[in-house]
Amino acid sequence: MTTSGTIAYSMTARSLVTFALKLLNITPGTQSPSAEDMRDGAQTLDMMLKTWMMSGPNLFRQTFGSVALVAGQESYVLTPRPYRVIEARYRNTSGIDIPMFEMTRQEYVDLPLKTSPGIPTTYYIDIQRASTTLYVWPVPNSVTTETIKYTYQRVIEDVGAYDNEIDIPQEWFETVGYNLADRLAEQFNVPPSKDVTARALYLYQTAMDMDREPVVRFMPERMR
Repeated sequence: MTTSGTIAYSMTARSLVTFALKLLNITPGTQSPSAEDMRDGAQTLDMMLKTWMMSGPNLFRQTFGSVALVAGQESYVLTPRPYRVIEARYRNTSGIDIPMFEMTRQEYVDLPLKTSPGIPTTYYIDIQRASTTLYVWPVPNSVTTETIKYTYQRVIEDVGAYDNEIDIPQEWFETVGYNLADRLAEQFNVPPSKDVTARALYLYQTAMDMDREPVVRFMPERMR
């Protein structure tokens, strides 16, 4: 016997909402959800995925970003807007990365001269509702190819159209489906199912347990 040879299985918002509604017997048999049920289910799916960004590192959301430095400029709006910046590095003209230290808001505010010239060694991340800004200090007074490289957690994409694929990896599909059903039970005033709730909790906890780096190191904090 042969296998498929593919690993491209995906689920759309429509298929996940339908899966959840069938678990609750709101959409019976081979029927499709009503337009109203699909709208409500997709809205709940969107809110649930956005809420989940607050828990766990979500390794599948971690990626790299880069900012080209500008002489005399201390702030840069990060695009696309990250959910959280994990670390930053100054890359010089030789392509050598130098780790930077993160400042708190108060530490950055307390800097007497925020445009002091020099090689950037520290940074501050200003997170607002619609934008995230990176502040560096000191500020380079001349630039050729220097950049700031950083690792960030990206924002989970909106559900959008029902036939869009969901912005999660394959191993999260069942977790999302059962947890969506658990939320929709209350929303649709369906008697709570202990089986659905228990499986939703188990799958979510399993996903969180697996959502970590395979190597953990404990190191003393470096002195500034």
